[in-house]
Amino acid sequence: MDAVRLLRDLVEVDTTINPSEGKYPDPAALELVREAAASLGFSCQILSQGGLKHLIARAGDAPAALFMAHLDTVPFDRGEWRHDPLKLTVEGGKAFGRGALDDKGNVAALLAALDDVGAGDGIALAITMDEEAGGEGARLVRDLVRGSPPRWLINADGNGMVVINRRRGVFEATIKVPESKSIMRGRAGRVEFRLDYKVRPAHHAAYFLAGVDSHPLITLSHYVRVNDLAVAELGGAWIKTNVVPARAWATVVAGRGEGGEEAGVDPNLTGLVKAIVPLTRPVIRTKAPSEYGINATPNYYRRAGGVHELVIDIRAMTDDEAEVRRAVEEQLGELRAEVEVSGGGGDLYTDPSSDLVAAAFDVLRRLGVEPRAAEMSGASDSRHFTSLGVQAIDFGPVGGNIHGPDEYVDLASLELTVKFYAELMRTVMKNKARG
Repeated sequence: MDAVRLLRDLVEVDTTINPSEGKYPDPAALELVREAAASLGFSCQILSQGGLKHLIARAGDAPAALFMAHLDTVPFDRGEWRHDPLKLTVEGGKAFGRGALDDKGNVAALLAALDDVGAGDGIALAITMDEEAGGEGARLVRDLVRGSPPRWLINADGNGMVVINRRRGVFEATIKVPESKSIMRGRAGRVEFRLDYKVRPAHHAAYFLAGVDSHPLITLSHYVRVNDLAVAELGGAWIKTNVVPARAWATVVAGRGEGGEEAGVDPNLTGLVKAIVPLTRPVIRTKAPSEYGINATPNYYRRAGGVHELVIDIRAMTDDEAEVRRAVEEQLGELRAEVEVSGGGGDLYTDPSSDLVAAAFDVLRRLGVEPRAAEMSGASDSRHFTSLGVQAIDFGPVGGNIHGPDEYVDLASLELTVKFYAELMRTVMKNKARG
């Protein structure tokens, strides 16, 4: 199987997921993978929950290693793309398209590797359809193998050809306040701020780095606070809870009785906007150190049923949902709001001296790649398996613009990634044969 051809077919199927907007992936993409895996001699099982389908394909009854990836992708704004997000476009050694790097390129690489290696004893493949929306599919797979878990999990949901052995847990904190109305005299106007990054695109919430990048909604909050403005309306380029908006704007009123015209404002929305700055600085007691500390980014807002809802994406090295809720509520101060926190599932930590990391390093050296283990800022579904004592790593090819416009994968790196997975599969099969 040709990885680029497979990737082209997968990109053309819209697998966007955004439950907040009622958007779910087209199952045709999973069917393409099922047909490919079945043609290689794998026994395929479809797992269903909440209207979504996921796949586990096995060769033998008790796999020693599970290779996992996901097909769902984050939404996109076509107007921000130079290329068609649902058509793979190859230019200058790069392949552009939504999911090219996260994570359809990895799915294609796994299938191409399996085609090279064959349905060897000890290998299992899991493909999920909701990694970008909580990872219930990975939990289903985990529960299915709980009685006899694999020794290794190779989660093909990384990038940079780095052996990722640490990742933070991810939570969503939804802050709700009712709409309110008031009239004040002042000067009405509109303010707008845009995402500004200095090193690399910070479209993915996990990659946003406070002190380096400028978040449009945090900037807007600070502007409103410093100038003591009242807010009448809030808007922005809302994509998804884990995608930093490219811009945010507000209709504001300045002056507070110092002349001007009468204007309608929303005191509760004003309080919510002013609370954004402290909400993005929660003091969470974590369970392990992280190079990236704690991320808290306000990426999604909507007004529905007379209620303002703001969602904060929180990344921290913990699985303690109650602790995250406590920290969020602490930052609200006097604002009376309803708080809902969801997420967790654990964090990823695999000792760099483990035999899985050693095996991955050995394969990379044989491929002429200098191996490196590192923490990556984003969360992944590998976190759901660590509680079973499974050694887990994330891996993937070089690319860029994850969750952003013109996402791409480097084709030379994709070819190396196919070889990496294939050689690691052969290592598993040799170990299984030795008993």
